[in-house]
Amino acid sequence: MKEAESSFDIMASAKELQAVVGARVDKIYHPATDHLVLTLKLPGEGKSFLHFHVGRWLFVTQESQEMPQRPSDFAMMLRKRIADARIRAVKQQGFERIVVLSLEKEDRYDLVLELFGDGNIILVKDGIIVQPLTSHTWKHRDVRARKEFSFPPPVPDPTNLSPSDFLTILHGSDTDMVRTLATKLNLGGRYSEEICARTGLEKSLKAKDATEADARRTLDSIKVFRDEIHASGKGFVVSKDGGAEDVVPVRMQTYRDRTHEEFGSFSRAVESYISRMPAPKEEKSRDEELEAERLMRKVVQQEAAVMKLQDEGRETQIVGDFIFVNYPEVKKILDKARKVLDGAGDMANIPGFKSYDAKNSFLKVTVKDVVLDLDAKGSVQSSAERYYENAKRARSKLVGVLAALEETRREVEALKEGRRKAQIGVRKKLAPTKRFWFERFRWFVSSEGAIVLGGKDAKSNDLLVKKHLEAGDRYAHADVHGAPSVVVKMREGMTERTLHEACEFAVATSRAWNAKIGSAAGYWVLPEQVSKTPQSGEFLAKGAFVIRGKRNYTDKLQIKLGIGEIEFEGSRKVMGGPEDSVRTRCKRFVILRPGSLDKDFLAKQLADIFEVPIEEVQSIMPPGDVEIVEQVGITLS
Repeated sequence: MKEAESSFDIMASAKELQAVVGARVDKIYHPATDHLVLTLKLPGEGKSFLHFHVGRWLFVTQESQEMPQRPSDFAMMLRKRIADARIRAVKQQGFERIVVLSLEKEDRYDLVLELFGDGNIILVKDGIIVQPLTSHTWKHRDVRARKEFSFPPPVPDPTNLSPSDFLTILHGSDTDMVRTLATKLNLGGRYSEEICARTGLEKSLKAKDATEADARRTLDSIKVFRDEIHASGKGFVVSKDGGAEDVVPVRMQTYRDRTHEEFGSFSRAVESYISRMPAPKEEKSRDEELEAERLMRKVVQQEAAVMKLQDEGRETQIVGDFIFVNYPEVKKILDKARKVLDGAGDMANIPGFKSYDAKNSFLKVTVKDVVLDLDAKGSVQSSAERYYENAKRARSKLVGVLAALEETRREVEALKEGRRKAQIGVRKKLAPTKRFWFERFRWFVSSEGAIVLGGKDAKSNDLLVKKHLEAGDRYAHADVHGAPSVVVKMREGMTERTLHEACEFAVATSRAWNAKIGSAAGYWVLPEQVSKTPQSGEFLAKGAFVIRGKRNYTDKLQIKLGIGEIEFEGSRKVMGGPEDSVRTRCKRFVILRPGSLDKDFLAKQLADIFEVPIEEVQSIMPPGDVEIVEQVGITLS
């Protein structure tokens, strides 16, 4: 099955998206890490929904779906900047797997949707990256907030290539025709086979053996295929033996023995095709060994190395090809560089000059917005050859990493299978611990014995303050937007130590955790200072309160939480609280801070160690992913 859209598919998607130019971005949802939804309103028409499955699919639907009530940080960032913006243009970047939405409100933004590799969503303003979904740094590209935005090195656009330039690319390839079209021109495997079928060329024909007539015929076929996509306005799900195999914008010769199910648009075809794809495999079963978890982390690291080497090989290969496609411009630059080396002129006067490394004779220049490192003492061929050698080295390393990855995966599966056979029917279902009234909220018991409660959302914030904040108690809050209300049920003998812990708790359970900042401020006040009545003309959102009078601040509170086992009123419980309270009341515990370890993965391990249902641990975990700072009395992998 096709796993993602290719360049021709994106051409069809971008063409259909012209229908939403002029629409207003009404709402923005981020239901999953790899799924963004824009609700669009077009004057005189109803709502439509633009779906972007990061790195894979882009389509529009007319039907709404249930969306999460709590937006992600990335969705909040987009809402702040582009909600109510008008879509002024939608375009495919060259022949790349990239679509750009140009948006206009008070400011102008570009929302860049990348469908190659792992994909990405990048918000750009005035050429500067506001925020990417994921940050990444390559040799020729730095995708991070506040960095200058640049597109990846471009692949040749086959719909605009001249026969001579195309023939140069073919003769520089060391593989057959179909693979050359798929990789050098970014057509993808299925469409490369279709072009070969339409031209009558053998797929196995060596690209370097192609004639000028072959090149001309192939380019003509590609352009005809492009025109068919622009004229189509339809979509087709291709099936074989009852199973969906592909989704395409036009009928394909190579699929003449397959069933073509026609849809009124390519978007509808994509939506239908996705709905028929098999569900992703289930996550790791609860009875996996910790050793298997360690190996899975190793798999993740090796997979990341594979992606990095694939990107490195692809990008350096593309830059090498770019040098040959722009042979005349590069040759002029090198000719001028040699004259400078012979004593005539200055390197800084060379067109596109950026820098010169005299020790290694590396001349850095910009040609058509692409930064090149050229061999100032060499030829066009030697400069391109350096990039090809780098691509070759990356591919060579990739072979070794792929072999190691396969071996690690085999070890994981063997370990899982061994544990399954050994433990069939052995593992018992863990009984929940006694439940107390305060567990509807976040909670902990302070080092001095006070019960401290925190809201989980706007509704529980309201309930907590209205029902449980009483005379003699204290109210704490973080000086951070999106923090919970915290109520300290004060008892005789409580001191500033408990109030300090309450402020730490408020900070650690706020949005500061996912922001991954080092510290934040918190404060506490008396119950009579907390009010639900706003000033005249003001409005209070659900779960928000007005604080009047002096606030007792505590600055530079470290963002940490501990998870440990305590005894409360004769019952064993697992508690999540500030570091000091956990150290005081728990013999077995772990101290956490914001990090990159999946909190649910850690919750499973802790549930096994403390012998409680995983749901009890998940309910007290920090609001985001974690890093383990310290372990006492327990061992985690």
